[in-house]
Amino acid sequence: MLRRPPTTLQITAEDVAAYEDRRANEALAAAQQARAEAQAYTQAQAQAQAQAQMEGVQESPDAAGRRAREERLGITRRR
Repeated sequence: MLRRPPTTLQITAEDVAAYEDRRANEALAAAQQARAEAQAYTQAQAQAQAQAQMEGVQESPDAAGRRAREERLGITRRR
């Protein structure tokens, strides 16, 4: 069997800097994604709350519709 010399690794300061930059970028991307998800969740909650508050609320009828309704109910207005 042949023997070969052991492999040696040499890590330079540039290698360490590149690694740290990659890790920092990954952490930044994860933080931005978490912030975006939290914001989307908050907006969805606010929208659901607004819909719950508006449930059962009707738009006011226009003047012609109001007059027709009052005539059906026999309401007279004093002028």
